Amino acid sequence: MVVVARPSSVIAAREYAMTMTTVNFDSDGVRLAGDLYLPDTASGPVPAVTMGPGFGGVKEILFPPYCEALAKAGIAVLSFDYANFGASDGEPRQHMDLDAQQRGYRHALDYLASRDDIDADRLGVFGSSMSGGHALGLASSDRRVRSTVVLIPFTGLDLSAQPAELVTAMEEAAKKMAAGEKPQMIASVGHPGDFAAMTTDGAWDWHERQAANAPSYRNEVTLASLWNLANYHPGEHLADITTPVHAVLATDDAITPAAAAREALSPIADVDIVEIPQTHFELFDDHLQETIDLTTRWFTTDFGL
Repeated sequence: MVVVARPSSVIAAREYAMTMTTVNFDSDGVRLAGDLYLPDTASGPVPAVTMGPGFGGVKEILFPPYCEALAKAGIAVLSFDYANFGASDGEPRQHMDLDAQQRGYRHALDYLASRDDIDADRLGVFGSSMSGGHALGLASSDRRVRSTVVLIPFTGLDLSAQPAELVTAMEEAAKKMAAGEKPQMIASVGHPGDFAAMTTDGAWDWHERQAANAPSYRNEVTLASLWNLANYHPGEHLADITTPVHAVLATDDAITPAAAAREALSPIADVDIVEIPQTHFELFDDHLQETIDLTTRWFTTDFGL
């Protein structure tokens, strides 16, 4: 593991014009909706990256400036909504099936690889928080992934650190939902002390600002989603990753702790890490452009641009 210096800027060889179009693709029989950002370049098929939202999110939250920066650097981007969320189909709404979400990433790569304007030999994955776990899980199992960038990645949930009443409630909700009962819901974010999935690290204020640009976002998930999260372990097989992995961690992150992420990433042969003194959501208030620059630099380097 290498901790790399934080660059002050990224100097691109050139900046391309770009276009964004809406696309649809199939994932396990469900239509997923995506935004495809394409650079305007005459150099032939271009490399491409796919990305899905963080916990309970939609594609309009956080990701558009990353997509635009990558497209302007010559890399196509497919940002998509998971089944049951946003503009994608699927029922029950707002229910998170984490394995299905990771398969959504795989099917997004299938879609990209099928296009004549995409170089199927230069595909990458990007994720933040929950989707950082998906990106890592896919990189460990899909040899098409040539480069991976993750920000504050989820690598597993420590149930012992969760309130006992919440653990009991989410397990019971999962059992009731499996028995055919109507899903119980919980707020994705809340103020400190609220009964919500995330209440620390500036979660409420950050999501409130982000939701202004995301009309399909709903601040709720099924309570059973949290039980699925507790039983999702994307960090189990990371030693199988043979291509470069790059990560940004937040030192004071209470939601995806930096120490847990460092430990999970340590078996990867080719990994570098930038660690920034900040909390989970507030990282993107104070260091948004820095993380965009790092992401752009890493993908352009790995794709030989």
